[in-house]
Parts: sequence; structure tokens; C-alpha cells
Amino acid sequence: MPHTTTRNVVALALDNRMVYGFLVLAHALVSTSRNKASFLIGFFEGQLSTKNQDLVKRYLEWLGWDFDLRALTPNELFTERRHLTMTTFSKFILADDFPDAHLWLDIDTIALAGWDSLFDSIHSAPKGISLVVADKIESPYTRFEGFNAGVLGWTKGPRRAWSHALAELPEKRFSSEQYLFNTLYQDGLQRVPVTFNFLSSWHREYERFAPAHIIHFSGPVKPWHLGRRHSNSWQSINSLWDFWFQAEKKMLTAIDKESFANIIQREKTRALFSARLYLGKGSLASWIMRALALMGPLGNPLVSLISRRAG
Repeated sequence: MPHTTTRNVVALALDNRMVYGFLVLAHALVSTSRNKASFLIGFFEGQLSTKNQDLVKRYLEWLGWDFDLRALTPNELFTERRHLTMTTFSKFILADDFPDAHLWLDIDTIALAGWDSLFDSIHSAPKGISLVVADKIESPYTRFEGFNAGVLGWTKGPRRAWSHALAELPEKRFSSEQYLFNTLYQDGLQRVPVTFNFLSSWHREYERFAPAHIIHFSGPVKPWHLGRRHSNSWQSINSLWDFWFQAEKKMLTAIDKESFANIIQREKTRALFSARLYLGKGSLASWIMRALALMGPLGNPLVSLISRRAG
């Protein structure tokens, strides 16, 4: 389906690890928007199975927004490091392929009421502005320089060449795509409030900025990795995860009578084991999540221990 039938376009990218997170996010976008928008969805060839492509198409047809599901060819420089897959680089490819204004969202976000007011800033950005990005909170839990690239408002401004800059980066630089965005677009930005890209690591600051419009679950562990038997206990560890769980419940209720409901329930189970496991810095959280998924109710003492340490 063509994605140019509406002025507001949401761009996303997914692979087999992200399908369930996408289903929850897409439903949240549609159910909380003020006006109809369109989806532009990319995936790298070989990274999204035919079966998952079919599921995504059926689901999007049910949601009712027009969509364009595009197969993309990855650049040979796109790499995987720690929890990040090469899919994170697809935002460069899609932005080059689609020069019109649009909103990019990482799959590990959730949309809340008011998210689509970000389009007002994107469409009204003055000449010379290429990207609309959210402010950040200066905090010990803000572990990046510049802006977070999980929510990007692309204007109609020209895109900047990135392949040479990527080739010049050290091979082992973590989060190369975010570093590149901050380097290439540092002088072509317009900032909006932090509520349009509120990182879950800032959960202790939430009451000061509430309500958020987009919450971003950045980092190696995602809400869909957590066995739901632990979701209530997790509120004392990170209360913002509950926004995702509530969005998931709304989606599952809405699809309960649909022909693909059982398929989505199976994807929910698969998603528990979808984290990219690795060794080294920052890897412990992913291993803990995998252990909890395998342990079932035997994981309750571990969650209680994490909760006490978080408190």
C-alpha cells in the first residue's frame, strides 16, 4: 500500500527479533493518534522471515493505516555490537529513500497520548533544520553525549552523506549510528521537550516531567523480554515499564477475536527469548532476563532481590 496518502508518516524498521515489540507499538500509535497517519517500514533482506512479513501485513491491514513494507539492502559497514543489531542502521537507508518529512521511531518505544503533536514541529520547522530531536535530562543515568537517536523528526531538509563518516569510525565504536547523527546534524537541529523521547532509565525523574508522549526503553533489555508473572514486581524496579505492559494488554484485548490472535500469542512467547545475548560490558541484564524466562515462578526470589537493590 502507498504510504503517501497521509501527511504524517511514521517510519520504523524491524527484524525477526523485534516483531512482537513492533505489534505492540503499532497498535499504541494507531489507538492514541488524533489523526490517521501512514507507516513506512523497512527490513534488511534476510532479517525478516516470509512468515513474519505476512503477519505484519495482515496486522497492518487490520489496524487500518496505509503502509509501505520495504526490503532494504544493508551497507557492508553495518555491524552488530553488544545488544544492537544492524537493523538500527536502517534509519539512514529509509531517510535517504524517503525524502519527505516523517517521524522515525525505534521499536523499543511506546506511544502515549499526544505523541503525534510532534508532527506539528516537524512540518513547521524553519529552513535549515533537518532533524527535530528531544531534549535530554542531565543525569547519572544519561550515558550519551548530544541527543538520543531513537526518536527522529525528519523534515524535508536535505539529508547528509553518512557512509564516508561511518567508514572512518573505529570498528568497535558502540552505538555508531547515534554518534553519526550527533556529528552530522549537530548544526541542523530543533529541540522539543524531553517528553517526546523519555528514556526509561530516567524513571526516577518521571513525576517531574509527566506526562510523557513517547517512552523509550533503551538498553539491552526490553519489556517483552520479561515474563509477565514478574510485571507487577517490576514496578518497584522501573515503574515506566508498566506503560508498555498496559499498551500490550490493550493490544491483546483488541485482537482477541481475530484470526491471527494465536499467532501473536506465540510471538509473545518467542519474544521472551529474543534478546541478543553477548559477553562483556552491559551483558549481565540480558542474561538475567533469559534466566527469568526459563525459571518461571522459580525466578521470584531473584526478582525480589533485584527489587530490594533497586530500592
